[in-house]
Amino acid sequence: MNYDLALIGLGASNSLLLLELHERELLHDLDVLILEAESKWKNDKTYCFWGESQDPIFSTLGPLLLKEWTRLEFSGEVEQMESMRYGMLESITLYEHAKQIILQYPGINLVRASLTSFKSEAEGVAVYSDNTKWMAQRVYDSRPPEIKEPTGPLVLQSFTGWRVKTDWPNWDPSQLVLMDFNIPQNGFTQFMYILPIDEHEALVEVTRFGSEVFPDDLATTHLKSYLLGLEGPYDVVHEEQGVIPMTQHALQQHPDARIISMGARGAVIKPTTGYGFKYMYDRAKELVGELEQQTVVRKHQFWNWPRTGIGRHYFYDHLLLHILKYKPQWGKEIFTKLFTNRTHEGIFQFLDEKSTLRWELGMFAGLPIMKFLWSVVASFFAFLRTRPARWAPMAMVLTAMGLQATLSQFAQPISLGILVFMLFLIGIPHGALDGYGHANGMRLPKFILRYSGIMAIVLLFWVASPIVGLLAFIIYSAWHFGETDMREWGLPSAILSMVWGTILFALLLLPHMSDVNLVLSTMGISEVTISEGALVTAYRAAAAIGVVGGLWFASVPWLISITTLLLLGEQSLAIAFGTYFILQHSASGWDHLKKAHQWSHIQMFMRALPFTIGAVALFLLIFQFDRNSLSQWSSYFLIFLSALSLPHIYFMSRLYQKQD
Repeated sequence: MNYDLALIGLGASNSLLLLELHERELLHDLDVLILEAESKWKNDKTYCFWGESQDPIFSTLGPLLLKEWTRLEFSGEVEQMESMRYGMLESITLYEHAKQIILQYPGINLVRASLTSFKSEAEGVAVYSDNTKWMAQRVYDSRPPEIKEPTGPLVLQSFTGWRVKTDWPNWDPSQLVLMDFNIPQNGFTQFMYILPIDEHEALVEVTRFGSEVFPDDLATTHLKSYLLGLEGPYDVVHEEQGVIPMTQHALQQHPDARIISMGARGAVIKPTTGYGFKYMYDRAKELVGELEQQTVVRKHQFWNWPRTGIGRHYFYDHLLLHILKYKPQWGKEIFTKLFTNRTHEGIFQFLDEKSTLRWELGMFAGLPIMKFLWSVVASFFAFLRTRPARWAPMAMVLTAMGLQATLSQFAQPISLGILVFMLFLIGIPHGALDGYGHANGMRLPKFILRYSGIMAIVLLFWVASPIVGLLAFIIYSAWHFGETDMREWGLPSAILSMVWGTILFALLLLPHMSDVNLVLSTMGISEVTISEGALVTAYRAAAAIGVVGGLWFASVPWLISITTLLLLGEQSLAIAFGTYFILQHSASGWDHLKKAHQWSHIQMFMRALPFTIGAVALFLLIFQFDRNSLSQWSSYFLIFLSALSLPHIYFMSRLYQKQD
């Protein structure tokens, strides 16, 4: 059956989506498939959120809320919030409400099954569960994300909560406690969280921020010790546990824009707090608004993807997460000073990224600034160590510029020497390792023969028609370079891949047309004649489109790459192309293969060694035809690279498709 919508999972995000569809009376005309493996019959979570009193979330979910507060306590001081409220909702209440909505509409099909896979097809998205197939026009995927933290361990928010009842009144139900640090820290950031429901009942939760999950026995010890201060005996009527990843790398875009990531997978959880419920509510309203307008989503509409942003709040989260990752014992001091010097309402505005720069400067003035300066420096060096493809090209072009300014006579050979060394270290090896991963069940000689056979076909194209060989090389290289960069930057779109590949080839080749024509002439290909004005216009247009794309997707690596390519326009073609191909493209591909196959750098180099030796031998054999002309050498290298690239591109595309 063909459905309008498919909801993968019925947790908070998709339940809120279903609720919003119901509120806007859209479910009468929609066929909806829901895949949910669990029955959702128990209260496994407690959702909390804050907002302005007039926010729609309070009117929509008001009847479902267990409790609301406007008074918050920190370290004995109580604050009365003037315009904001803090709400508490039990997950079972939301699940039951979603079930009641499902029962009202015959067009909703709830299937107790897990998703096996997706497949993008022209008429929609094929949704598979074991041997069963359904078709849907839009899919809302709320599966947990597969997080690949680029530096160090993943920071976790782990907690254990007890719903406690007492015979004696112990709590003021009009006020809650968000963070009470009067418990042992155990080398992490640990605190108690108290949500009183009435004088005799409260949810008491112990929470840890750090790279290690809170051990059950230690959490129990802290809870029991904390509850010793209660008047009279208590009963634990409910217990809940959870682990929330605290990361800025949860967003998982699917190449098909009709498959929409929801919940944690859609990066709606605030990395430094673990709060995400209100963001899920707002996202549901946004998505249903698109449906209400009858907007048709097509496979390649990448512009519909959410943008994570590169603003100052992202940077603040980055600094705090680095502290919690490597110096979690500093958390108590930081949070204590924050809540002592700032109001809860101001902090909530800050966490919602609605604060002013002036307020933020005042906030940091009251925090241990040296700890944040440490985070700036330490996270920068961590970035250099783990993401070389992001900075190495820029470092290379700055090195080349420095050599030109100080050692102009030796600048070109030194720069080329560095690139040749890196070519044999990762450039050529990365082109063979992809196939190695697909050849596990094949004997090495047979695999090498197949790989060489594909290369031979490319060489025959060059022999038959150099112009056809050249155009084919440029087209499939533009596609492949674009695909690798887009995957590296978290933007896996086929159209974006081709657009970016075209832009980078324009920025690499247009400033070097004299060098390009020299290489073409050695191949017997007619020179490309373009007026100076047309070259400048095309170059500026490519640069402008590239800059706009980087800003649109708020992508720092995209903008760094554009800047690097513009600077490379002042270098020779060999240095410009070599810098991009080896230090950005090859380095990114090397890292993708390393993560995909769980290899170490040494393992990768040794596995690629037979292919590297073979490639070098083949190239030296070709080089024997002409040792005197650098341009002839460049043409041989270009042909050799094109032959090596085609099987590499095939295997890498298969790897990326498998990851989807």
